[in-house]
Amino acid sequence: MMGLMLKEIRQLRPIAYLWLAVLALGYTMQFFTERIDEETFSSWCQGYCDYSSNTAVVVFSVLLAMVTAYSLFPREYDDATIDFLRALPVSRPALFIAKVAAGWLLLCVVTTLSYVIDAMLLATNPESIGGIFYTQVWFTLLWRDCLFAFIVLSHGVLLSWFRTLGLVIYAIYLLILMWAENTLGSAGNWSIFSLLSNEYEGSALIANYRGLAMQTGFALFLLLVAYRLWNRTESSSAGVKHSTRGMRLVNGLFGLTGFILLGLMLAYRIGIGTGTAEGQPLKVIATDHYRFVYNAENEDVVQYIVEHAEADLQSLATILGVTVLPSIRVDLSASSDHAAGLAKWKKIQMDLESFSDNISQRRVLSHETAHVLQAIESDRALADNYSAAKFFIEGMAQYTSFQVVPENERRRSNWELASVSWQRQKIRFDDLIDSAGFAEQFDAELHYSLGDLWTKALVDTCGLSSLGDFLRATGRPEAKRDLPATIFWRDTTRAIDCDLDTVNVTWRKQMEGLYAEVDVRRYPVFSDIVIQREPGTRQTRISARLSADSSSGSALRQAATDQQGKQAFPASTVELPERFIVRIGALSTQVSSGVDPVFRGQVRGEGDDLRVEFLVPAHAIPGSRFRYQLGYSHSIDTRYYYEAWRRGTAPLVN
Repeated sequence: MMGLMLKEIRQLRPIAYLWLAVLALGYTMQFFTERIDEETFSSWCQGYCDYSSNTAVVVFSVLLAMVTAYSLFPREYDDATIDFLRALPVSRPALFIAKVAAGWLLLCVVTTLSYVIDAMLLATNPESIGGIFYTQVWFTLLWRDCLFAFIVLSHGVLLSWFRTLGLVIYAIYLLILMWAENTLGSAGNWSIFSLLSNEYEGSALIANYRGLAMQTGFALFLLLVAYRLWNRTESSSAGVKHSTRGMRLVNGLFGLTGFILLGLMLAYRIGIGTGTAEGQPLKVIATDHYRFVYNAENEDVVQYIVEHAEADLQSLATILGVTVLPSIRVDLSASSDHAAGLAKWKKIQMDLESFSDNISQRRVLSHETAHVLQAIESDRALADNYSAAKFFIEGMAQYTSFQVVPENERRRSNWELASVSWQRQKIRFDDLIDSAGFAEQFDAELHYSLGDLWTKALVDTCGLSSLGDFLRATGRPEAKRDLPATIFWRDTTRAIDCDLDTVNVTWRKQMEGLYAEVDVRRYPVFSDIVIQREPGTRQTRISARLSADSSSGSALRQAATDQQGKQAFPASTVELPERFIVRIGALSTQVSSGVDPVFRGQVRGEGDDLRVEFLVPAHAIPGSRFRYQLGYSHSIDTRYYYEAWRRGTAPLVN
């Protein structure tokens, strides 16, 4: 048996060399681009050790295991070397086990080698806090990755019998996962992406034992099926595997099913995203620079938009200093769960269901047209700095659209909400120029209103022409590429003779002035948050106390004083919002990304003892750790105010 194992390992040497080369390349790049002696356990573990899991890591691990699995059996049968192995005094089950064990051993060796090298590199850092080596976390990650490799390898051994069709079958599996996540919220432990999810008890990493146990048992069953299939398969002396007519029919049906499911899934995703509503007759109308496609039932609002489209475009071009106007296609038949409009290169998609007022639809068109002109005037360079410039991309579009199509009440409401968020959540310019980091901490929708206000500060400081000049400066031939965010902003503003620090001072004073005028009774704060898991339904109950903000604002300066002469801010001074909401951070274990689910809350209590309770379904929080935001809105036409993201714990109960 050991001799057979060694033979199988020797056969896998090309694959081993490939994975070692990939490993060596990764560490070589690390040596040349990072300070190894500054790497800490925290920085090494970042992303992979976070709550939930890193989908990119799962995909790479699946690729590693699948390639190894496809190297075990197919070639033995195609080259007829399996006949030689079957002639040896070894049982067929032992032969099958040896080949699978050799493949798994290779994956475990590569994984272990990677972890050992990382541990040795981390040992060179003497830092006392960030450099602490958490052995339990390291070892749990190691054995879990090895077990995950076995599970996926088992999938691959079975799928390799179907050859290329096996990959189609796996694609069907992923499509089913996408469907389950879109309809149910989570595919649960049947999703391989949930197997590398992380939970913690203190500093101890808790693996998804239930999911790993289920998938390991299923993997053993798949290996049994794979053994029976491979054991009944004869080799091909000509190097080609002959299949029966029935087998070809089965393969064809699987392939056809896969393509049908893929088509249906794509149609479904397009339909709920930015595609055309099904069964609706479409009409076309054109102006000098726009070509509109729309549903016949929206004739009235479309005629209003078309009537003002060219004049609004000319006004926008004047603001940005655009001399040559492009031809733009506009799809007004799109539908979206999360955006009123979407702009691509000289193409716009709008969901006319997002707003009820025609003037708002007209302003959305101006907003999206601004994005088109941004891309053209900057020669797409602004998008190359998307992380640093997202707030300005959206903010400039907001600023110009409100200038072209005034909606003063809506804009003022947005500004008020932005000033409250800015003050309470301590948002600074450095936060704005890191879009990913911003979305991790705050409500990503604030990019629009905060960006609008920052753009106003830029115009107040450097003039209206600075908007178009900035766009063209980002695309100038001598502009440096791949600059850090702060340097990008200083370099580009300097190129248009504008001082970034002065703009930020103007913006800060502007925000302070806005917040000073806010009636903060309209913006209560959440405190004393209690999170409980319901034993029977596994639903999560989140309860928070409502109280008035005592920091500043116009109205509460007149608050009553208590007997000690101190200001009191009871809950009874709060102006209750119309609706409360909790937003749950979408799981990173999901294959398909989607909008963070939201759930309505109910106000309980009376007088100065007011609490808001939210009941979150089990599928939205399948684990014990989750991220959430508490928020509210005073009317259906105003944006929601969200507090900063929080982390919560809802222990699972039996």
